[in-house]
Amino acid sequence: MRHPDFGAFARAAFFALLPAVTVGGAMGLPVLLSLGGLGSFRLSPLRQVLEKTPLAIFLLLAFTAWATASALWSPNAGSLQWLKLTALVLLGLAFAAAARKPRALTLSGAQAALLVIAPLLAVEILFGMPFNRAGQPDTSLFELSRNLGRATSVLTAVTWAAAAGLLALGGPIRIVCAIGALAITGAVVAIQPEQTANWVGYNVGVAAFLFALAAPRFALMAVTGGLAAWMLAAPFVTPLVLGDPALLDTLPYSWAARIGIWDFVCAEIMNAPLIGHGIDAARLVEERMIIQGVESSAVPAHPHSASLQIWFETGAVGAVLAAAALLAGGWTLAQKLRGQRAALAGVTAAFASLGFSANLSYSLWQEWWTATLLLAGALLVAVAKPSHDV
Repeated sequence: MRHPDFGAFARAAFFALLPAVTVGGAMGLPVLLSLGGLGSFRLSPLRQVLEKTPLAIFLLLAFTAWATASALWSPNAGSLQWLKLTALVLLGLAFAAAARKPRALTLSGAQAALLVIAPLLAVEILFGMPFNRAGQPDTSLFELSRNLGRATSVLTAVTWAAAAGLLALGGPIRIVCAIGALAITGAVVAIQPEQTANWVGYNVGVAAFLFALAAPRFALMAVTGGLAAWMLAAPFVTPLVLGDPALLDTLPYSWAARIGIWDFVCAEIMNAPLIGHGIDAARLVEERMIIQGVESSAVPAHPHSASLQIWFETGAVGAVLAAAALLAGGWTLAQKLRGQRAALAGVTAAFASLGFSANLSYSLWQEWWTATLLLAGALLVAVAKPSHDV
């Protein structure tokens, strides 16, 4: 007698709840993904993933372990960010390992989620956030607007797998649907006010998607190689490119503030270049800065750059491990997905758009953002045909 597949039920429940959690600001996404990973955990699929992508997974786990170990010298001794990061990565890998079987469930779930999240977000953006205001009546409009930014990022992460999955099936109708998926998300991102980084990041992803359709393996290696190179070079190149003080007076305040943060962080990196200041240390920075006459923290919670945050909190060791994981991941996927043009397009677009956003907007340790990155990877695993499992 065949036993019921509780993992498939857990993943179906995940996709059923994903739109509500996303539109509500995505803060519940880490819990939802963790429960999905816990419910989907099976030793055999996880072992297969470890066996088929040993170097890339090993480097990801090594980076996670090093970031966790950096809690030992972090001034933020009470932070449990190391524990949250470790749990999310492990359960996210379990979710990804199970996402391939049945892959139709995962791809259908991603496509259905896109079709629900996009119109709900459009209603929120166009009509003054009625759902968020109803669900969080005591929260300020400023905080609620941040919910929309996070939700848009999750929608973007889902889009690449949804479009690539449709494209992989072939046929004119599915190709039109794939184009429609990209257009729907693009329209939602475009109408969201004051989210320039999300809009540019999405267009970077679309450009990478098209690039990969023309030159699949080369495009993926170019994108992951570029992200790895920036990971290593960021603290040295950033001051050279953005070091002119006059630049701060010519940019909108949000961008000028970013440059001020990056300038401060680059200088602080050199005080602990090898092992960094420890995970979550950025939250305890007390220095202040004045940009365009406005005084603020020199690092408001995080550096708004994943590359600089990795250097600042985990040092050169963390940066090398992260860069190596990017290179190994790109190389492994380029080999495993040989001949899988649509899958490579989705993977390349995800690396490009999420990598762009990670280096401009979010803290790498924010649970919802870590969960978003893991979700994008899990969904794209399911795009590969069974003979090209990764």
